[in-house]
Amino acid sequence: MKKVFIISIAYFAFIFGVNAEVISGKVNHDDLNLKNKIIDSKTKDAISNAKITIPEAHYTTFSDKNGLFQLNVDLNDETVLFVQKDGYKDFSLTVDKDVINKPLKLGIEKSNPYDMQITQGVIHLGDNMFSTNSANSGDFRLNAQGAFLAREFKKPKVGPKQAVVIKIGTIIGLDTKKAKMLGQNKIAKVYSSPAEVFVNGNRIGIIELNKDNMEFVVPSSILKENNELVIKTGRNLFQLDYVDYDDIELANVRIEVKQKSYYASR
Repeated sequence: MKKVFIISIAYFAFIFGVNAEVISGKVNHDDLNLKNKIIDSKTKDAISNAKITIPEAHYTTFSDKNGLFQLNVDLNDETVLFVQKDGYKDFSLTVDKDVINKPLKLGIEKSNPYDMQITQGVIHLGDNMFSTNSANSGDFRLNAQGAFLAREFKKPKVGPKQAVVIKIGTIIGLDTKKAKMLGQNKIAKVYSSPAEVFVNGNRIGIIELNKDNMEFVVPSSILKENNELVIKTGRNLFQLDYVDYDDIELANVRIEVKQKSYYASR
């Protein structure tokens, strides 16, 4: 089964203007420029030579000296777009043919020395057994690496007012009940259990919808000097003869250090 995810850079937001779509927090709509553009999410300055890729479409391009770029690619289903630039956090976003046909302004955030990139590119979890009605199944190109992703990470340096956060930039292919109710897949009757996020054997969150920029605060009480992050895909809840794992794809998993006050105010 498959799933659909949507992920962006820190504090992302969708702000729809008259003709342009602005993605990322604190990035304002610019009526004078309706072309695709990469900018610094804080300074709003254009970023040149940023690498823009859509791996499952085998598409790569770069922003020019004014931060502008084109997306000349045909898409059959939702898939993941990446932006990479030295000195900045990797950015990922779920896109489809409607999104890439609109002007996009993508704000990316400078790297924090304590942040850690856990995955590179797209990771496919599941068992390679899925319906054509499953979420995003039309754009799955990778073989599943298994039912879960496991990665080790060192405990970051955090102050008393800071928190360690697991961030998943994008996830697609989820066939959960909520995803089905919101029309993220076309499966008629069945659905899967949610994906789960664990740190050191403790479940810290579940994922029920295909989306971007999911964040899970790790309780300080379960952190050690050496830690293990595990992300498990769900199971078809209506298949009892054997285990049928939900096929999903995720990208841009990071460990970040953020201010606790941000989460207290949400």
